[in-house]
Amino acid sequence: MFASEMSLNLNPEKAMAIVLDAIQEVIPFELAVIMSLENDNALQIRFCSGRLCTGNLVNRVMTIDDHPDIRAALKRGEVALIRDTENPDHHDTYEGIIDLPIGHSCMLTPLKAGGEVIGLMTLDHSQCDLFTPERVKIAGILSQLLAIALAQSLHTESLMQEKAALLYERNAYVSEMARVVGGLIGNSPRWKLVLEKIRLVAPTDSHVMILGETGTGKEQVAKALHALSGRADKPFITLNCSALNHNLAESELFGHEKGAFTGAVSSRKGRFELADGGTLFLDELGDLPLETQPKLLRAIQQGTFERLGGEKTLRADVRIISATNVRLEEKIRKQQFREDLYYRLNVFPIDVPPLRERQNDIVLLTHHFIEQMRTRFGYRQPIAVSTAAMQLLLQNRWQGNVRELQNTIERALINCRGLTVKPDHIFFEEPTVRLSATQPDENTPLADLDSETGKIIIRALKQCSGRIYGESGAAALLKVKPTTLQSKIKRLGLNKTEI
Repeated sequence: MFASEMSLNLNPEKAMAIVLDAIQEVIPFELAVIMSLENDNALQIRFCSGRLCTGNLVNRVMTIDDHPDIRAALKRGEVALIRDTENPDHHDTYEGIIDLPIGHSCMLTPLKAGGEVIGLMTLDHSQCDLFTPERVKIAGILSQLLAIALAQSLHTESLMQEKAALLYERNAYVSEMARVVGGLIGNSPRWKLVLEKIRLVAPTDSHVMILGETGTGKEQVAKALHALSGRADKPFITLNCSALNHNLAESELFGHEKGAFTGAVSSRKGRFELADGGTLFLDELGDLPLETQPKLLRAIQQGTFERLGGEKTLRADVRIISATNVRLEEKIRKQQFREDLYYRLNVFPIDVPPLRERQNDIVLLTHHFIEQMRTRFGYRQPIAVSTAAMQLLLQNRWQGNVRELQNTIERALINCRGLTVKPDHIFFEEPTVRLSATQPDENTPLADLDSETGKIIIRALKQCSGRIYGESGAAALLKVKPTTLQSKIKRLGLNKTEI
C-alpha cells in the first residue's frame, strides 16, 4: 500500500505526508517539521504534521546560529537526540511558537541528497525519553525518502520560479511588441511574415532594407525595428533622401563646418552623427544622390566620416534601416546607384506587401483607424461600419495602400453624422491622383481655365453634398478659404443649389 501510494502520488508535499504517516506508526510524535537549508545560516519550514502543527510554522525562517544543537547535527549529518534542560543558554527549537514541557523528546534528522545536506526533519513529543535507539535508526532510514520528496519539492519550486520569470519576460516582450507595433495592424499570412521578420532581426545590429510601395507603412516597420532593438533608448533619426542635391545631402548626412558653403554661419551635426549609438532611417533611399553614396559607403564600412568643409575624422556607431519604393537593381543597371552600397545596406530585406495583397486586413485596419480618430471628431460612442460600406472598401484597389485607406476613413468620419459609416460617406481618391489606367490622355484637349476650374468646384461640391463651410465642406476639400470658394462660384456663375 505504501509503495503504491508513493508511485501514484508525484506531488512532493503528498509524498512527505505519506512518509511522515509511516514514521508515526513506529515513532510516535506530536510534531514533525520538514525544513529546507536555504543558506549556511538559515532553514525554512516547508511542511509540518502532527497534533501540535499550526499554520504559524509553515514558511517561517529559522536562524541556525541561534540553535547550536541544530548546527552541530547538520555539520555531522547524523540523527541527533536533544535533551531539553533548564539551562538559560538553551533555546528550544520552536520557542515562542509552541509550548513544550522541559525534558520533552526531540530528534533532529538531517536530510541528505547526493551526499549533501539539503534540509532537516525534527520530531517532538511532550513525553520524556520516547525516542529509543531503534527508533532513531528507523528515522535515519526513512529520512532518505523524505530527502527525495524535499529535493523534488525544491526542484519543482525552482522550475516554477523559472517559469514565472520566463512568463514575466515573455509578457513584457509581448507588451512592448504590442505597444511598438500597435500601428502594424493585420492578420493575413503576408503580414504575419513581416511581423515575424521584424521579431527576428530587431534584436540584431544588422542593416535592414524595407521594400514596398508608397503608403504601405515602411516607416512604421522601421520604428518597430528600432524600438525592439538594443538601441531603443538611443536616437532614431530620419532622413528623407528625396529631392536632396549633392551638397545638401552630404550636409544633412554628415553635417558641415562653419563657412563650408554660403549660408553656413555655424557648425552643424549631421544625421549620421546625431544617430550615434542608435538608428538612422534613410527613407526614399533610391533618391540619394550618386555623388554622396561613396562617403556613405565609407561611413558604413569604417564607422568614420568628416563633416562637409571639415578635416577632423569623426566616429559614429550607427545601425542603418533604409526604405525604398523603387527597384534599386534597375538603378544599379543604369549606374544611378552603387552596387557595393546596395549590398551593404540590403543585409536583411523586408518586403512590405501592398494593401491589395492583404485584403483580409482591410476590416481590421478600418476599425483601427475609426477607433483612433473618433475622439478627435467628437464621437464618444463606438462607430460602426455598415455591411455595404465595408463591401465598398473591400472592393477598392487601394493604389495608395494603407495611407489612402486612412485618408478615406478620415473623410468618412467627417461626412458621417450618426454612429454608422455608410456608402455615401465614403469617397475614394480621384483616379487622376492615383495615376490609374483611367487617367486622361495627355493629348486630350483642355477647356479654358475658368471651365476647368468650374468642373473641379462642381466635383468638390458634389462630394460634399453642396456644403462649403466646415471640415466636411468643399472649401476644406479644395484647401481654400470658404469666402474664396464662394467668390469663385459667384464669378463663374455656378449654381450650387442645383448640384
